[in-house]
Amino acid sequence: MRLEYTCSGCKKQNKYTPVTATRGELQMKVGDEVDVNCDYCGKLDKKHINRIDAVVDSRKMLVAFVISAVVTCVLFMYFGLIGTITFGIPFLMWVQENKSISSFNSYKIRRR
Repeated sequence: MRLEYTCSGCKKQNKYTPVTATRGELQMKVGDEVDVNCDYCGKLDKKHINRIDAVVDSRKMLVAFVISAVVTCVLFMYFGLIGTITFGIPFLMWVQENKSISSFNSYKIRRR
């Protein structure tokens, strides 16, 4: 899971670094509003933490696919589970990522 926000100036997605499991933990860590700096246009802005969303981290999915390919090559000599292992490990990783993303994005903080 990776946290991102949209720049109000150039409308591009930027990463937000303090990653937490829930929006409530993020609020306890940084408060209701955070100061952000766009990596593309350099605009300084304040964002409410409800404007920060969780998205799938594609690097984790790539690592899961590589691990499953290596495990498949090792087990190819012993078992016939090639398709199950090759697609099973990334699928389980994707399911876990989507559960954590939906848990983060479904909880919103009340604005004051």
